[in-house]
Amino acid sequence: MNKESNSVAFDDDGIATFPDRLKGLIENESLRKFALAVGISEGGLRKYLPPGRSKPTFDKLVAISRYKNVNIEWLATGVGPMMIGDELKQPPASITNAEFNEEFILVPGYHIQVSTGNGACFQGEEVKRHLAFRRKYLKYRQSNPDLLAVVFSKGDSMEPTIKDNDSLLIDLGCTEPKDGKIFVVRIGDDLYAKRIQQLVSGGLVLISDNKEYREQVIQPDEVNQLQVIGQVIWIGKDV
Repeated sequence: MNKESNSVAFDDDGIATFPDRLKGLIENESLRKFALAVGISEGGLRKYLPPGRSKPTFDKLVAISRYKNVNIEWLATGVGPMMIGDELKQPPASITNAEFNEEFILVPGYHIQVSTGNGACFQGEEVKRHLAFRRKYLKYRQSNPDLLAVVFSKGDSMEPTIKDNDSLLIDLGCTEPKDGKIFVVRIGDDLYAKRIQQLVSGGLVLISDNKEYREQVIQPDEVNQLQVIGQVIWIGKDV
C-alpha cells in the first residue's frame, strides 16, 4: 500500500498485474475519454498503467469498476470472475452421493390419491417418484425412514389444512389413533385423510377441517372395518 490515506493494497498474484488489467480494460479507448469517464486526470491515469508506479485510491477503483462493469475484487487482485454477474454462472460445487445420503433420505412417492372428500380408490402401489427429507427432521419426528410414503390428496374436505393435490408424507409406523391428529384410514377400498377423535365408547369420529362436511362416527362394532394406514406428518403444497 502506498502512503496515500485512501489507497488500496493490491495483490498481483492473480491474473497479470493491476496495470495490465487496467490496460486491458482501456483497450482502444482513448486515455482522455477513459480518464474523463472515471473522474481521473489523464496524467494520473498514465501513472496507473505499466510499469505502474502508482495505485488508485478506493474511490477511483470503484469508479473504474463501475465504468467497465467489472468486479472490483478482480480489478484489484485479479482473483475471481472479471465481469459482474459472472459469479452466478459458475458451476455449483458438486455433492457426492455419500454427502447427499448423509444429509437426506429419499422417501418413495406413490401415485395414490387419498380422499379428503367422499372417498378415493386405492389405485396402485408402484413407486413413481422420490422426495428428499432431511434426516434431522425425520429424527425429530421420531419416524422410521423405512416406514414412510408420499401420496397425493384429493378433494376439499380438509381445507384449508390440506388442499386438492397436496403431497402428504405418511408415517406408516404411527397406526395408533391420537386425538386431533390427521391420519390416513382405509374403509373398504377407499382411503381417507381425516382428523381422528377417540370416543369413550371405543368408537371413533372422523373429522373434516372443512365444516361443510359432517363428522363421520364409527361405532365400536364398526371399528374393525376401519384400518389406520398411518399419520400425516408433513404436507407439501403449491403456492
